[in-house]
Amino acid sequence: MLSAVVGFSWSVILAQPSLSFNAHHLKSGEDNSMSYCEYVQPGQAGEAIVWDFSGLSFVKSFTGQVNDASATDFGVDFPGTTTHLQEFDSHFFFNVRDNRIEQYGYTSGDGRIQTRYDIPFVKMKFPFSYGENFSGNFSGASYYLGEERARVSGDYLIEADAWGQLILPGNVSYDNTLRIRTEKAYISESGNRQEEVRITTYRWYNEAHRYPLLVLTSYTVSNGEKSAVSYQAAYNNNAVKNIAPLALESIQLYPNPTSDHLVLEYDVIAAGTVHFSIIDYSGRILRQFSQEVKFAGSQQKYLDQHIRGLKPSTYILRIQNGEALIERNITIQH
Repeated sequence: MLSAVVGFSWSVILAQPSLSFNAHHLKSGEDNSMSYCEYVQPGQAGEAIVWDFSGLSFVKSFTGQVNDASATDFGVDFPGTTTHLQEFDSHFFFNVRDNRIEQYGYTSGDGRIQTRYDIPFVKMKFPFSYGENFSGNFSGASYYLGEERARVSGDYLIEADAWGQLILPGNVSYDNTLRIRTEKAYISESGNRQEEVRITTYRWYNEAHRYPLLVLTSYTVSNGEKSAVSYQAAYNNNAVKNIAPLALESIQLYPNPTSDHLVLEYDVIAAGTVHFSIIDYSGRILRQFSQEVKFAGSQQKYLDQHIRGLKPSTYILRIQNGEALIERNITIQH
């Protein structure tokens, strides 16, 4: 089922991929459709690998729903979070910032079981490329019906350990994929009872699709001399394969930071309607406006009226022209 071949034709490999905030952060309103499958071994690490997972056995489909954390009653239990991911009866809460994603907690579908981190688990940092890694510690407590039942503490290592070509069922092939390996280990202590948990996850990404193309996870739970291992796997055969050619170029935004005056300069390579929106980091749209461009070339637009009334903070200016989409940060200060 699996082959990993080092050193295949360099004509297949165009460039080593990289994860960026704009392209890969958890984004409210953009759900993640996946297919559960049987677990297989993740294959080797390194450069220019071919991972042939075309024989994965489909089990069932599911969709991970990504929303604003404030849109759920559970959000009040995880202060400081911006984003809520729901997968079946599990809810995960994250603080999504422009350089990282931090997980602050988990709750079951009925809210009876919760884990809250006082020191969050860092899920990802941006940008992130092959050969890079980071590590850290996290801690918190688990609760049942609002009462603390156990303390949780552990460490993690996130590493971009491989890149290459990924082949999924139906012989759907994705070149220039980046594999991220996450090692997460923690101890849950309640009185004299201690349980050790180790979670190893491999995720494959390309530069065009926001969410993973393939996820392989193994769980090992140890309690004294007893140990149990379980697995979970899912893939995406509907992912975007290529980045659309940009119709927007040379974006300049100044002065930035600003208080009440902002100028946008940009080039377009095709006439048409350019759409703009200003959003906050939870994904909420605060402003929307458009500009008709009759000729390709340099353009200038004053955004003073569109930033008026925004509270001091950092926002995202989203610019769309046809299939092209570019985002830039705007910092509003007093």
